[in-house]
Amino acid sequence: MNSIILRTVNMVNRILKPVGAKIISRQADDFNINSAIERIHDHGIRIDSVVDIGGSNGTWSLKAMKVFPAASFVAIEPLVERKEELLRLVRRFPKFSFELCAAGETDGDTATLTIAQDLDGSTINGHGGETRRVPVRTIDAIVAKHNLSGSFLLKFDTHGYELPILKGAKQTLEKTSVIIMEVYNFQISQNALRFHKMCAHMENLGFRCYDMADPMLRDHDKALWQMDLFFCRKDEKIFDHPHYK
Repeated sequence: MNSIILRTVNMVNRILKPVGAKIISRQADDFNINSAIERIHDHGIRIDSVVDIGGSNGTWSLKAMKVFPAASFVAIEPLVERKEELLRLVRRFPKFSFELCAAGETDGDTATLTIAQDLDGSTINGHGGETRRVPVRTIDAIVAKHNLSGSFLLKFDTHGYELPILKGAKQTLEKTSVIIMEVYNFQISQNALRFHKMCAHMENLGFRCYDMADPMLRDHDKALWQMDLFFCRKDEKIFDHPHYK
């Protein structure tokens, strides 16, 4: 029976492939971002405030709000092109706010933002494309401005600029329970850390990887390109059980 089902699924997937669709197993669905966010709640980790670093148009925050409806949210986004979309979320959700700036190490500084054609790939100190100067705020300063309280969840979609942001979040990290970070398998910029080195760096900061979501293969050769890693505190009860079952 299983072989018949497998052949049927493979046949349907061949039909669906030209339109970019595919039947996947329920187990594969465990690795999408929505399931991974829900597992934070399932693990019993309390989240009071969410800082969405690289907030774009607020889509990610909307996903997290479904799991943490009582939490306060601040999105940090350097692209002024996202302002109107973020303002609409402010009007819809009283506990949502945003800052139009880049997050970084030194509050009040400025940084060079390279603008991607699709906007989503824009990054600090990137290569190619239009550039502009944008204001920089530290996570600690933004948390203080919005009077946010821990336990924090920090989400990073910052394209290799994680280290300066972490340096500007020292006080916030002391009250942070979960960090979700987009990490890479390749050296995407001079100062970026590949995912295995980022795991080691986060352990030095007191956090340990416990989950992952949305692994992506690069177009060039289908090698592993990026994924979202989930870090919690090293003393979290998750690590008390070192067995599979």
